[in-house]
Amino acid sequence: MACSSSHGERVALVFVLLLSVSTLVAAQPLVSSQAKTLLWVRRLLGFPPALDALAQAPDACALPPTPSLTVACAGGQVTELSVLGGRAPDVAWRTALPANFSADSLFTTLTRLPALWRLSLVALGVWGELPGAKLHRLQALRVLNLSSNYLYGALPEQFSRMYSLQSLVLSRNRLNGTVPPLSGLAFLDELDLGHNRLGPAFPEVGNAVVRLVLADNNFTGKIPAGVSSLGQLQFLDVSGNRLQGWIPSSIFALPALRYIDLSRNQLAGQLPASTACADALGFVDVSDNLLAGARPACMRGNSSTRTVLDAGNCFRDARSQRPSTYCNPGALAAVLPPQQGNGGEQGGGKGGQVGMVLGIVGGVVAGALLIALVMMAVLRRARRQHPEVSVLPKSPLATTAKKAADGGMAPAKVTQRIVTPADKRRASQAARVNTLEVPAYRVYTFEELQEATNNFGSSNLIKNSPVAKHYKGQLQDCSRVSLRCLKLKPKYSPQSLTQYMEIISKFRHRHLVSIIGHCIVEDQENPNIASSVCLVSECVTNGSLRSHLTEWRKREMLKWPQRVSAAIGVARGIQFLHDVTAPSIVHNDLSIENILLDKTLTSKISNFNLPMISTSKNGKIFSESPFAASEDNDLGSVQSTEQRDKDDIYQFGLILLEVITGKPTETQKDMDSLKTQISEAIAEDPDLLKDMADPTIRGTFAVDSLSTVAEIALNCNASDPSSRPSIEDVLWNLQYSMQVQDGWASSESLSLSTRSQG
Repeated sequence: MACSSSHGERVALVFVLLLSVSTLVAAQPLVSSQAKTLLWVRRLLGFPPALDALAQAPDACALPPTPSLTVACAGGQVTELSVLGGRAPDVAWRTALPANFSADSLFTTLTRLPALWRLSLVALGVWGELPGAKLHRLQALRVLNLSSNYLYGALPEQFSRMYSLQSLVLSRNRLNGTVPPLSGLAFLDELDLGHNRLGPAFPEVGNAVVRLVLADNNFTGKIPAGVSSLGQLQFLDVSGNRLQGWIPSSIFALPALRYIDLSRNQLAGQLPASTACADALGFVDVSDNLLAGARPACMRGNSSTRTVLDAGNCFRDARSQRPSTYCNPGALAAVLPPQQGNGGEQGGGKGGQVGMVLGIVGGVVAGALLIALVMMAVLRRARRQHPEVSVLPKSPLATTAKKAADGGMAPAKVTQRIVTPADKRRASQAARVNTLEVPAYRVYTFEELQEATNNFGSSNLIKNSPVAKHYKGQLQDCSRVSLRCLKLKPKYSPQSLTQYMEIISKFRHRHLVSIIGHCIVEDQENPNIASSVCLVSECVTNGSLRSHLTEWRKREMLKWPQRVSAAIGVARGIQFLHDVTAPSIVHNDLSIENILLDKTLTSKISNFNLPMISTSKNGKIFSESPFAASEDNDLGSVQSTEQRDKDDIYQFGLILLEVITGKPTETQKDMDSLKTQISEAIAEDPDLLKDMADPTIRGTFAVDSLSTVAEIALNCNASDPSSRPSIEDVLWNLQYSMQVQDGWASSESLSLSTRSQG
């Protein structure tokens, strides 16, 4: 009994300790720069009463949430800022805030809160155009609510690339113009653009939308048929627009739909008698349109579970309707005539009725053919513009089964596997987001590559390493390419490599050098064995990142903002490689010589790993290299693959150090010395970093921006791999560094402008 009591006391003690630790973590004080940013936001918003608590609280994170203000934090960073003001609509709306108010300045300041995932600034009198570039920098943003303000102008096209957005509420502003396509936002479940002046095209949204509000705008045309495929849609309000044509009757049967308001439009025609309503549908408003004929059974009056509003139409079986002439049924080709008696002598007799019916049938058939042609054209265009929608190849097992069914010969053993079911959605999303317009992938003949490289002559040889031979070449169409020829392990057949290269052809990203083709060279003595593979890549002619840091003619092109931008590009390329497959593509050759810059100074990784994802006999997934010269670099199992991603982080840290100093660290001793100096400078006085920075960039950087990147570099180069950050953490901090830099540059420009005016 005593032992039991002692055990219970120990459990209780552990619980108390854990609770204390979690409380300490949650109560971590706000970083001073974040606290200053909140106070600056308060100033920019004209000191609204809702934000008075910020000036009095020693720690904004500790403020209890109220209806007018919520500040949430994690790890000393602001993650949520929700402010509800009390500024009612006013004709003199520009007087709601100081005369020098600038929406651009407000959102530039907010980018200094890079961990912000919820931003809600409601009824605060904010006016001006939305700065899309600044909003796009809030990469963590999932919820954005700027309703009941005075924002005007078009919606920035950057919204279509804010892939983390789950809720976008911009209602009750003065926005106008078209809405950028939002169908690529896979997680957007709420879109509220009501009470603006947007139009005329109906917005494109993704299948995840649950709440769609477009009321009181200037949208015209028909309700797109695609709305009927929004299987998760629960709330739809498109009232008060100028929508025309037929209502896709299948909208009412959407399984999750609970509320639909189509009132105050110009929707016309009849609702088919077969129209069904979803069981969950509790509110339907089709009033004040041009609808005629009879109502479908599920909309004939109200019930205990459903409210139906239908006044102001031309329904023949409802009250409070307009005359049938008001809805002009003759304007629609397929409006059915009213039923006649047994003889039906009206309207020109039987011959007239037959002619009318034939005309109706002809109109319906012609309409159907037109719709089919339009759909075919749209599908073809979609396939041309977005071939990446089915980026990852079908399972080789499925391919094998299909070949067998078609009577073809299938490979005896299929082991390739590009992605696990759990990660397939993430992989396809990553590939879809980052696919670019590059030359179409194709298979080259050996003769074509011989001609392109002058028979693989020494004058075209760029690099000869144990792993590969690199050549420059020029194809018959005069386009310049790069070739990487690798010797293969003897166990691979041309057939298995064809499948492998099909997978490789899908690796397209803005920050990767795209592979645009290949040539499999068979063994002369054994045609069933492939001896080597030549990979054909796009040619990036502007040199490497190192050349831009060391060659005097190029160094002037890379000031600090350009260097951080190049580093962010490399990080995004690494992130793609780590996310596109499962297991990840890791252990890449990320030396600074393999980071190329194109003419726009966009960084591209040129020598990333190309593993073959396979499954062992016991079902365990592993990855290996098919190339003979890299047998020692096989990635092994998933566990070791997860550890190897830290090798990429280490190499990236070396790149960052060279970006800062402009000089390579040639020995481990030099490396250790540099890390010590940077660490001491950050701890004692970040201004000391100025003397360590490349002289070429002095005067072009904010010290805070430089110190942030330096700190990232030190973390990446930690001796213990488990202490190195993830690529997501690295990217987040680099983007924060760029935001700090932008804020510094804006203040410098303002200071110069003020001095010049003085």
